[in-house]
Amino acid sequence: MNEQLALSAVMFGIGVVVYLLRDTPNPYVGVRFGYTYLSKEAWKRANTFAGIYSMMAGLFLLMITVIFNPPRMVFIALLLLSVAILVFQSYRIAKETYEREDLKTPVKAIKPVKMVGIRPYLVVQLIPVVLYFFVMLMFWDRLPNTVAVHFNVRGTPDSYADRFSGAVIIPVVVMSVVPALTLLTSREPMLIRFPVYGRGQKAIFTLLTGLQIFTSALVTSALLYNAGIVSGGLTVWLAVGVTVFLLAWIGWMWRIYRIPEQYKAR
Repeated sequence: MNEQLALSAVMFGIGVVVYLLRDTPNPYVGVRFGYTYLSKEAWKRANTFAGIYSMMAGLFLLMITVIFNPPRMVFIALLLLSVAILVFQSYRIAKETYEREDLKTPVKAIKPVKMVGIRPYLVVQLIPVVLYFFVMLMFWDRLPNTVAVHFNVRGTPDSYADRFSGAVIIPVVVMSVVPALTLLTSREPMLIRFPVYGRGQKAIFTLLTGLQIFTSALVTSALLYNAGIVSGGLTVWLAVGVTVFLLAWIGWMWRIYRIPEQYKAR
């Protein structure tokens, strides 16, 4: 419950900061899609919504936790749903705001976004999924009816699920996020801003692919733990690796996403 309270408070706090900085474009705080880098009004509207929504979602999750104390997986599902709604609606607001302003821009001034081919990245991202299912089928009979799906910092399981949910459904959901994001970005290139169209795209897709490999290794280690092959400590170290990778990714994104001379034409 303490973890759920902390995450609820973090979401509320993020909403407060985003709302306070809604009028101040910056490379660190706020929702930053391609459209928000092209229009001050798109930035303001998208971040105004994001700030208010995050505060309301944080309070909602806090209330749910205090009153009902839902299971960990239920809370995580609600949190992920809240974040998905936040991203979708913020992007829609930014896109519509920019497109309204774009009606005043001469056609010759509009620079189309050219995407790099995503097929090689998708292939590499799906290989760990295939390997996971191969390992799962190999050790299926060795899995208990109740499997561990989460570990504390000591490598001790602290959350469980039935065998099918823990070994099939949850890993599939986790390993589907990166390929889905890659496909979505190929359809909506402004979802992730590409200031350097060729190099920037390749860097982002490479980092997404690396994240997929790390997370796939993480869920595979959990499977092997439940099969009695490895200890929970391996899962913890892989989780640390994912965290370090994400921090490095964020640092790289700050370099790529720094705000150049945007807004001059808007």
